[in-house]
Amino acid sequence: MLGKLTLVLACAAAAMAFAPCHPGSPPLSISSASIHSAAKERKLALSMSVRSSSEETCKLLQRSAVNKILLGTLLAMPTTSFAEDVDDEKIRAGYATLVDLIENWTKYAGSGDELNGDNVRRQVGTVGNKSPLLGIRKALLRKQVDIDLFEEFDKSLQEIDSNAYSAIFADTSTAPKRGYEYMNDAKRDAERTLEIYKKIMDSLGLKP
Repeated sequence: MLGKLTLVLACAAAAMAFAPCHPGSPPLSISSASIHSAAKERKLALSMSVRSSSEETCKLLQRSAVNKILLGTLLAMPTTSFAEDVDDEKIRAGYATLVDLIENWTKYAGSGDELNGDNVRRQVGTVGNKSPLLGIRKALLRKQVDIDLFEEFDKSLQEIDSNAYSAIFADTSTAPKRGYEYMNDAKRDAERTLEIYKKIMDSLGLKP
């Protein structure tokens, strides 16, 4: 008996929740039809709430699946860094610069009394800031080239610079050699440097 009374009161409360509540409204008349209607509306509201919750859950699952796909794609990408790509390009460009210097030596170094040691130095990156060989040592160190090859290359590159510099002043000083002799030495240094450079490229698996 007490259980039935509780059920009736609950139904009445549900019906009142959907009834207008204005001052002066007539007393609420509770009928079986209104109780049934209130229960139906409450069931509909609950159904819509469940459906909305299901849609949100579906969206969250879809986002999670997309995120997993993106993460998998990123993990599958090569691990080569941007810095490594830039270093590879710089090393190739440096090689091409040395080849151009040797093949067009007279164009850069001049001849006879018209020698231009600074042009040679500009090509190997010891004068100015446009040569790909400027900063090449740092790029090679980042690539972790063989230390013996690196030191041999570094020494040879310095000798190009030294002989090209000496050629500028040799004819107007008490230097033991003439300018063209220093310039010839600089060319031999450039050719030797290119040979070492080839070994470095091979050790790194780089093609010109």
